[in-house]
Amino acid sequence: MNTVERVYDLIEERGISLYQLARMSGVSYSTVKTTEKRGGQLTVDTIERICFALQITMSEFFTEGMKNPASVGA
Repeated sequence: MNTVERVYDLIEERGISLYQLARMSGVSYSTVKTTEKRGGQLTVDTIERICFALQITMSEFFTEGMKNPASVGA
């Protein structure tokens, strides 16, 4: 799973901008943009802060974006 893409999916679903998420979560805008540019993944700490701001669990972060979570590992 691309964690940066997942963040963009979540903010689109909620109708907020990355800048707004940055302010809500305390994760800098540049952290997400730099990670995206480098093709990397967000750290667990960053994802936890984003989840807290969006009021979702880590489990929801990692499963809701998947097309069919039941088929993972099948």
